[in-house]
Amino acid sequence: MEPEFKRAMKWIIAAFVALFIIITLCSSFKSIPTGFVGVKTRFGQVQSTMLNEGLNFKIPYIEKITLMDCRTQKVEYSMETSSKDLQKISNFSIAVNYNISKDTANKLYREVGVDYKAIIVEPAIKEAIKSVTANYTAEELITKRNEVSAMATEQIYNKLNDKGISVTSVNILDLSFSKEFDEAIEKKQIVEQQTQQAKYELEKAKVENEKKIENAKAEAEVMKQQNQEITDKTLELRRLEVQQKLIEKWNGQLPSTSLGNDFNGLLNINK
Repeated sequence: MEPEFKRAMKWIIAAFVALFIIITLCSSFKSIPTGFVGVKTRFGQVQSTMLNEGLNFKIPYIEKITLMDCRTQKVEYSMETSSKDLQKISNFSIAVNYNISKDTANKLYREVGVDYKAIIVEPAIKEAIKSVTANYTAEELITKRNEVSAMATEQIYNKLNDKGISVTSVNILDLSFSKEFDEAIEKKQIVEQQTQQAKYELEKAKVENEKKIENAKAEAEVMKQQNQEITDKTLELRRLEVQQKLIEKWNGQLPSTSLGNDFNGLLNINK
């Protein structure tokens, strides 16, 4: 009976040893997925070396590996804020794409931990939104949307870059004001459109009047030339009629008294 008990104990111990070896071997390797890095801690202390994609060795039971996602991540944030002219913005919604630098992921883990989105990313976005909207009037936030987006990108980048987080893009999703402000903007646009239409009609009337004046001047010049032409033709006709009467009265004899060149000129009908 005793030898059987001893053999059973040996099998149990051997099984525990084999299980321990298997667990130890499994704990000695860590697979890092694509787009991640493994931050290594030893007795709770963050190490300077990190594990890259693929199968990596680690000291079992001593070293712990924490995965840090370095792929592009997206966070959408919405809040109420105010413009430079103290207009209430009921909803300023923004989308930020960012990623963690693989070279400084261990530093981010040491200083912030894995909950970096809630601890530093969202607060940085909130602070940037407040700062940006405080620099523009409500109307400018609408008309200069690209400029506002660029300024927000710069501020968020400056707040996160030294933490090892790189901002790749910032997009304003929604910019909503109070109902009263929207109605005021609509009325202003209507007045501006009416003003522009009135200016257009005034300019159009001025151009048409100028055309009429030019046409009147041209017509007056034509009439002047026509009157001058009529006057010249009338005088020529009268001269010819006088010559014709002199010719009709002439009996074919030269006068005994010379009248000079004037008389000869009257008879010269070719002039």
